[in-house]
Amino acid sequence: MLRKVSFGLVLVAGVFWLVSTLVLGYPSKTQAVDHLTSSLRPAFTNASLAQDHSDITTVNQFVKQFETRAVPALSKDLHVTPTQLVTQLGTKYPKVGRGIAQLPTSLPYFDHLVAGLQAQQKNFDQAAAIPTKSLPATTVNWLFVALGVIGIAIGLGGLVFGRRAGGVLLGLAAAVGVVVIAVSLIISVPAKTQAVDNLTNAFRPVFTAQGAAETRTYLDNFQGLYQQLSTEALPGLATALKVTPAQLDASLGQQFPAVAAGLKAMPGILSRFDVLVTKIQQNLGNFHQADSIPTATTPATLLQAQLVVPAGVLALAGGAGLAVPLVAARGRSRRSVAPGAGQDRMRPAM
Repeated sequence: MLRKVSFGLVLVAGVFWLVSTLVLGYPSKTQAVDHLTSSLRPAFTNASLAQDHSDITTVNQFVKQFETRAVPALSKDLHVTPTQLVTQLGTKYPKVGRGIAQLPTSLPYFDHLVAGLQAQQKNFDQAAAIPTKSLPATTVNWLFVALGVIGIAIGLGGLVFGRRAGGVLLGLAAAVGVVVIAVSLIISVPAKTQAVDNLTNAFRPVFTAQGAAETRTYLDNFQGLYQQLSTEALPGLATALKVTPAQLDASLGQQFPAVAAGLKAMPGILSRFDVLVTKIQQNLGNFHQADSIPTATTPATLLQAQLVVPAGVLALAGGAGLAVPLVAARGRSRRSVAPGAGQDRMRPAM
């Protein structure tokens, strides 16, 4: 009877593994994880993060020197106040005006985004290594399927052929359970799933339709600011100052090196940020799928429980199915031997 219960538990554990991975949609979710990590992996390399830091530093220095030094100097030469100059620029060049007006919001936003990429590099590397660095995330789905099939096969096999192969099957169930638990710890599933939660919590506001649209708007407005400033506003200012655009550029380079450096570097900077923002927009669905492992309302760390709890059932059921009858048999053997042994001790010597 005990062995039937043990095999029944093994069967239930196997069914849980197999059914849960299908009900929870792991085939599509793990595929989405692979798409997401493949798309974003270049953004989390050391070289890319260093470039992001350099880019955002250049942008901040450009904006600071433009607002605090270049605008006051130009306004003085034009005999207007800095506020009047900014207003005139915004009226005549609306993209410049819109970009300048949004700088107090857009710059901190991209500062935070770049800082987030740097802070989450380790978590990304760990999350991208589920189950291991050399295996895709879809392996997780097939692992649950394989374990489910094994558990079901052992459970059904024990219930049907228990008399002939019960001991072997129970030993196999216990071994599978122990191996699964051990391997999950060896490959750091708890730490990796915690890294997934850290990563998704950090970037969830960005990877929404609203967050991605906001990111794109900030970038587009800054691109518009740079393009209209460099192609229209600065030549217009040169005309107002009665100098050539080349002379104005040379003057900016001498007096305001951060502004000149920013203008020179901006095409490359904007191109790199455009790639990042485009990847965010393209991966909203993949992020949502990855963020819903095991479900949209539960943390990814539950994946470890989904893996090891049934494994624990296999280990305990298999071990108990083997050990309890063996212990009981030894107990019966001792009780059957005890009366005879006592009679020998009580027999009088001849």
